[in-house]
Amino acid sequence: MNDSFIPPILPIVIVPLQGGKAEKPKIEQPPDLRNWQIEEFLRQTGKAENTQRAYRGQLQRFVAWCNKSWTEVTPSDIGKFRRELKGKGLKVTSVNHALNTLRSFYTWLRKSNGYPLNQPLPTDAIDLEREPELPAAHLEADDLERIGQALELPSLTQIRDRAIVAVLSHGLRASEASALNVGHWNGKILTVSRSKGQNVSELPLSREARKHLEAYLDWRRQQGGLFEVTPESAMFLAQDPKSIGLRLGYQGLHRMVKKLGTTAGVEGVHAHRFRHSFGTEVTKRGVDPLFGKELMGIKSDRVFQRYTKGIFKKAAGDAYLRAIGEGSENEEEEGNSD
Repeated sequence: MNDSFIPPILPIVIVPLQGGKAEKPKIEQPPDLRNWQIEEFLRQTGKAENTQRAYRGQLQRFVAWCNKSWTEVTPSDIGKFRRELKGKGLKVTSVNHALNTLRSFYTWLRKSNGYPLNQPLPTDAIDLEREPELPAAHLEADDLERIGQALELPSLTQIRDRAIVAVLSHGLRASEASALNVGHWNGKILTVSRSKGQNVSELPLSREARKHLEAYLDWRRQQGGLFEVTPESAMFLAQDPKSIGLRLGYQGLHRMVKKLGTTAGVEGVHAHRFRHSFGTEVTKRGVDPLFGKELMGIKSDRVFQRYTKGIFKKAAGDAYLRAIGEGSENEEEEGNSD
């Protein structure tokens, strides 16, 4: 037998093309304390999820723009930041929202001992931009009548859509209506988890609204299957083939209302206008504003006035006409005398 020679296997050495210099170790930067303070602010103030998202975006925008600690920021910095936002073409409401977010943050920072008590806040000297007065957003009686007529037209979602409009017409936000479960309804009272951090409201529905909501739940019981009624199931379900039986989401609800407005021939219909109409109706019927705010899940008087200014303007005009003897009652008397 011939022994064959097997050469030894030599190790493979890889030589870097750049001379074999070792890379410098990367030095990790310490986390930015300002971002940690933002998260603490959001956690401790207990804002609603959507509000937290908006606040976080506003504050992180400022952090990216201003390379100073929160205690080093000056009123001049805040003023320059405002000019920066206006220079980018942001609307007045968006600029004011950013300034109010900074105000809220600095107020919290002082309360949490993160800012000297004997030093004025950099936001104290900053005034908000003057906002143009927005027109009243409630739906007029004629518009509501046309929407009601559109709901009478046969469609696959007619029963559900009637129930949704009935609920929205009691002042719910679109997100609140979408988040409802069957168990939130006891036949007369709707328990609403408020999306603006107002916790929970108990909202009685009118007789007509109760009728439409119960009709929809009866229809679901008859359908069974994906539409089965259980306390944990979503109140309003999608009926399109792609998502049939799933919760009708925020966007789906908005599309449904917009389509309804188009069918009714009413321009600019969106879910929030039903909320404005509810605020107007509550005020028109003389409900105490304190109760009105509770029904709508509102804490601020200023915010509540947004929903009621239309009826206040009309009431002021009517009061003047009555004062000079030209009110509706006087006009009727003049008409009868002819």
